[in-house]
Amino acid sequence: MSGYAVVQVDEATWVSRAKEGDQAAFEVIFQRYERQIYGFIYRMMGNPDDANDLTQECFIRAYKALPQTSLDLNVSAWLHRIASNACLDVLRRRQRIRWLPWESHKHEHLLHGKPLDDPERNAISNETQIVVQRVLNMMSARNRMALVLREYEGMSCEDIGEIMGLSRSAVKSVLFRGREEFRKIYRSVEVDESECSGEIASPSGH
Repeated sequence: MSGYAVVQVDEATWVSRAKEGDQAAFEVIFQRYERQIYGFIYRMMGNPDDANDLTQECFIRAYKALPQTSLDLNVSAWLHRIASNACLDVLRRRQRIRWLPWESHKHEHLLHGKPLDDPERNAISNETQIVVQRVLNMMSARNRMALVLREYEGMSCEDIGEIMGLSRSAVKSVLFRGREEFRKIYRSVEVDESECSGEIASPSGH
């Protein structure tokens, strides 16, 4: 095991060393964030092949761009921005966005131990992952991105703004519109689900 893996050094020090071309320092950054970025891309793209390819592309882009960054770099937000752009480039070419069911992560949505808001957070935290996926698939890409970063990644408005290239007030507006869009679609999907359930449960036609 290398000294880099043993000695706990402030992240800014790793960034500074990596900016100067220290590949071992960049490897530490890669090891620290690779799993998180892979998970984000996997949820965005919906399959491991895309996730693997785009995670590699993300860190290649990061390695090339790092020398031009500032010393007070927010590494997590910066990498998420690169990953978001890489995903959206592919998704625009495909002209569709696919989302994974969130069932395996439903307990991760209790951010900081606080209760979840209605209805988008409650839907995510309860046994409604299939419905949530349907709703997300029907939402605009911009609103989906903001909601996932906020509710799934647990990011602040400032970090979301940095990733999406928006001001804090603009992020709040996008989140507001996203939640409204989620609520509207969620209600319509709930109606469809209940009607289907009613038809199945009432074979006599009552």
